[in-house]
Order: sequence, then C-alpha cells, then structure tokens
Amino acid sequence: MGNRCYLYLKNPKKELPLFEANNSLPFFWIAILDKKILIDKIQQWKAYEQYAEKHTEEETELYLKQYSNNLSLDQETFTRNAKRTQEFLTENFSETLPLFNDFVKFIHSKFETDDRLEIDITQFSAFYDSLEEFFLDLTSEMDAIENNQAANIKFLLPNDLIAAGTGFQSISGNEFSTLPTYTNAIQNRGIPQQPFSRKSLIVAITILMICPLFSYWAYRIYTKDGFNTWVIIIGFLNMLFYLYSISTIILEIKAYRKNPQ
Repeated sequence: MGNRCYLYLKNPKKELPLFEANNSLPFFWIAILDKKILIDKIQQWKAYEQYAEKHTEEETELYLKQYSNNLSLDQETFTRNAKRTQEFLTENFSETLPLFNDFVKFIHSKFETDDRLEIDITQFSAFYDSLEEFFLDLTSEMDAIENNQAANIKFLLPNDLIAAGTGFQSISGNEFSTLPTYTNAIQNRGIPQQPFSRKSLIVAITILMICPLFSYWAYRIYTKDGFNTWVIIIGFLNMLFYLYSISTIILEIKAYRKNPQ
C-alpha cells in the first residue's frame, strides 16, 4: 500500500478528505505551509517517535487520537502562504501556476466556519532515517520558496504534477478531477519535458543557414547534368536537414519560454 499522506479539512463536527498521495509528498502541500507551523510541531513529532518505540501499535493509535501529528493551518494562514507561493511559481515555474491556482481555489471553496486544513504526513516521514532529517528537508524547501531559490527546490517535479503537485483528489473532491488543469496533469504524468539547450539551438540555426548552400549545389548539378541520382540524394538530405533544424529551433524556443536560463 505504501506510505500515504492526506490533506483534508476538519472541524469539531466532521472531516472532509480532499487529496491524498502514495509514497510522495506533493510540493503544493508543502508550499501552503510555513516554517512556524513546522517548528511548532517538531517537538510533538519527536515525542510521538519516542512513545511509538516503547508502546504497541494499538497504544500508538490511541496516542495519535489524543495528540495529533498533523500539520494544521487556518484559512487566513492558508491564503497568506498560497499567495507567497503563487509569486514564487510565477517567476520560476510558470507552467505549474494554473494547476496551483485551481488547487487553491478548490480548497477555498470547501472551507466552512471553524474549519482547519490538516495535512497528515506521518507515514511519509518513515522514508527518512530520522525526524530531524525530515524536518530539515521540509524547512529547506520552504527556505527555497521564501528566498526565491528555484534551484534548491526538491519536491516539485514538472513532469508529474500529481505525485509532486496536487496529489490525487479524494472521492469527496470529484469536481476537482474534472478541471482541465488536473486532467492534463494526469495525462502528462511521467512525460519528461525537454530542457532548453543553447548548444542545440546554435547547431540547429547553423544547419538551417547551411541548407540554402546545398539547395544551390543541387540546382547547379541539375542545370549542368539534368535530373539525376545526385540531385535526388542532395535534395532529399537537404529536405531532412530543413525539417530537423526548423523543428529543433521551435522546440528549443518553447523550452526556453517555459524555463528561461
């Protein structure tokens, strides 16, 4: 089954599951938190870890009911942290912004009076050798967002904005699954995005500039010897070079627009 994480709304009367993840911690979840939330919770995590080492599974479950390990935030904190992340994504990962905006709007639409947004990542922490290591990884991600250091981001994978973005919508969140941004993210899972390559762009432009010379060469042979095998070979290869260079230039321009370097 793997180590699962859950994001849901909770008040004294009910819980509303929104998203879940399996063997991953979605970046969007981290991005709506802040360091104060983590710092306030780390001591409780350590107390739970010590308790779990000395007690049975049933006793540990009872302990968690009394002392939740969940990260919890109110709507005001959620709004403030989401706005900070929107600015970060706009500048550094603009292709992820439409999905993040829909993620935020969806959660806002579900908030009711006295609700708190709860994130249960207890199981995911088992991937780490210690809670301290897990805590440092999370705070490092938040530092990268707050200080606009895109190169230090670990949890966001643009080619999988489900496992590393929103998580999977829960049954109660069916309307989110119909949004185009979410369905596109599902369809594009695992499809690698071509990074911009200046070298590849220069090579393609160079080939494109040389192509007219081969066209002229084929024309000279044709005017001198007529339509022969050499004209066919040179013309065919030249056409392939045209197609390769033009398509490569287009792809590199698109890659640059998505992630300027």
